[in-house]
Amino acid sequence: MRRYLFSGCLLFCCLAMALTVMAPSAASADSGKFSRTVTAVDPVTLQGQGLTITLWGVKPVMSPAIELKALDLMDNLIDGSPVTCQAVGGTSTNVVARCNSARGDDLGLSLLNHGFVVVDRRQNVGAVPSYLEAQQAARHNAAGIWKQVVKSDGMSQGTRMFLGILPVAAVLLMMFVVLFRLRSLETQQKEEFEQTRSKETQLLAREKHVLASTLEGELAGNKNRIEAFLTIYRDMLANLKSTTETPKYKEAGDIVQKHPALSKAVFEASVSKLSLLDMKLAARLSKLYAALPMEQEYINIEPGVPLESAVALVEKVIRDAEIFVQPLTDAIAALEGVMKGSTTPPVAEKD
Repeated sequence: MRRYLFSGCLLFCCLAMALTVMAPSAASADSGKFSRTVTAVDPVTLQGQGLTITLWGVKPVMSPAIELKALDLMDNLIDGSPVTCQAVGGTSTNVVARCNSARGDDLGLSLLNHGFVVVDRRQNVGAVPSYLEAQQAARHNAAGIWKQVVKSDGMSQGTRMFLGILPVAAVLLMMFVVLFRLRSLETQQKEEFEQTRSKETQLLAREKHVLASTLEGELAGNKNRIEAFLTIYRDMLANLKSTTETPKYKEAGDIVQKHPALSKAVFEASVSKLSLLDMKLAARLSKLYAALPMEQEYINIEPGVPLESAVALVEKVIRDAEIFVQPLTDAIAALEGVMKGSTTPPVAEKD
């Protein structure tokens, strides 16, 4: 009996490993390259399908305005298409990599060219001269954050010469600027208020996108686990119903797992953010997660159990797992709709 118990467990593990190998991995064993559909969550971080990718060789700057511009640039470069990355470090779920868009744009290099990030000197960026050259070019052109740096470096040589030759004209010009600024202060304050409100709206929209992306990744993983579980027990049912083979449990008994092992960790960590989603979608996701089984339960089938009882038990296990396939499919489609900015597809209600 122990030999068959071990064989059943080994079969389950092999199938789980096979599904893991078939899924997109963080990096292939031979080249470290991989492709993923991702979303930019900050200027140097991508996230999608349960994987976090930190762009190699660059680091963000402390400027909310530059951050928003960097995120807009990343969205335009990615444009909803998978990115291709070369892993250089990190872990299986948090990878450090150089990534290219579907059009072949190096994301880190593009950000440097626009002055939206700076070179991370803690990494060996000397091995990639184009990164240092891109930063130098952005600084020379006063692009992005470098515009502020160039301003802080002081006045240009031409301005110094002008002030040296015509100090009175410079003073008059400064007075004119001050008067102009005073007159336009009220208008400027209104514009800044509108810009701040617009930025807050954009940040909320991006947070909503990230929430939908992480939940979609967890639900997709649960759906894969259920499909693997169904494959195993449909094979077991076929063996029980076979007229040419003696059921395996008749020889030494068998063990039946009542339901697949599913994950709720992402949802439980995101409950406080569900208000970002449509109210109906949030309620249906809560209902779906509440229905998902968590604790593992097993049933022993002794050799003396009648064949009809064993068949009925396995059929019930299959039915209980199948009822989650369509709700998971609908929820995944709804979250993908949120990520694309389209109307959220309705999630079918299940009792």
